[in-house]
Amino acid sequence: MSDSLFQPTKHDERCPQCQGILQIKRGKKGLFLGCSNYPDCTYLKPLGPQIEPKVLKDLEQHCPKCGHFLQLKQGHYGMFIGCSDYPNCRFSVRPDEQENEAQSEQESEVALSCPECQRGHLVARRGRQGKPFYACDRFPKCKFTLPSKPYSVDCPQCGGQVCMLKKTTETHRTWQCANKTCRHLFETEQ
Repeated sequence: MSDSLFQPTKHDERCPQCQGILQIKRGKKGLFLGCSNYPDCTYLKPLGPQIEPKVLKDLEQHCPKCGHFLQLKQGHYGMFIGCSDYPNCRFSVRPDEQENEAQSEQESEVALSCPECQRGHLVARRGRQGKPFYACDRFPKCKFTLPSKPYSVDCPQCGGQVCMLKKTTETHRTWQCANKTCRHLFETEQ
């Protein structure tokens, strides 16, 4: 067998903008080719497949914007309903948005202030996998986040006014202070 098959070969691909050498780099969305003259040249070329939403089911309803049929799709942030004429029509709606709107109207009655910056309010957000979390509405100035729903409960140790419910039994509830320097666990009766 020929040894030349196993010898590494160098293949230089040039940047179409500045003729610099393209290098393989790793980013949060996978591998890509980037210009070696970065930051003077910001040319990027993705390597690998681009994640396109997967069509799960064709629906009988029509798109309210363009009239094409709607489809149930699985995307990067979970399931959603989108227009079949994508990318010409970008109409989309999450199936749980209507439920969340009703819940957010009830939850918006008590807007909890951010325990870190004391200026913003805690609002519900969705992460990359569609999982809910709570964060300050002054982001990016304040980067305070909580993994679960905040409640207006006073912490007996630090006096903080925002806590997370950790556990509920028939007789008591276990709370954790949302203050990152405290994180005190305490119980209250139901």
